[in-house]
Parts: sequence; C-alpha cells; structure tokens
Amino acid sequence: MIPNGFDGIVDLVGGTTLRTVAPLARDPRNVIAVGDTSVPDLGGRFIERRLDRESLERSARLTLDGVLAPVITAIHPFSDALAALANVENGHTAGKVVIKVA
Repeated sequence: MIPNGFDGIVDLVGGTTLRTVAPLARDPRNVIAVGDTSVPDLGGRFIERRLDRESLERSARLTLDGVLAPVITAIHPFSDALAALANVENGHTAGKVVIKVA
C-alpha cells in the first residue's frame, strides 16, 4: 500500500474497478477515467477516447520519441489476427498485442 496515496490514477476499465482505485488518489481531481462517464461523481475527470488518425499519429510520435513506452506482450502475423483479437477481448493479455501486417 502507498501510505500517502497515488499522485494520480488513470482507469481504463470503470465500474467496480474505478470505485476501488479512486480513493487511493491523494486528490480526486487526479482520477481520470476513459471508460466510465460516472467518474465526476467521485471527483475525477472523464476523457473521451478518440481513435482517429490524428490521435494514433500523435501516439506513434510520442512512442518514437520515447515519451510513451508501451509494453508489447505479443506480436502476431496477420494470419493469426482473429486469435490475437480474441485474446485481447477475453482479457488474456497484460500489455499491447501487435498484429504485423507486412
């Protein structure tokens, strides 16, 4: 346990998980949720996901610049894309799954 709480929390799941972790933040305004619009009820902020080209290109730039360091748990050939996506949807991954197109 962190005796003084966390500086901030980013919750990607919502629901019970969000309500469990939100009190661990020192300041509730530093609880950010991507998947649960009820986070303002806990004092936090909701941020909408944007899966558009601009957002993906910005993420790629931040990764190439070393600002983001995604954890890649698996790389699959395109021929295994369905199985890779099934693993992600079933929650059997601990990091990012890459599907190699070329």
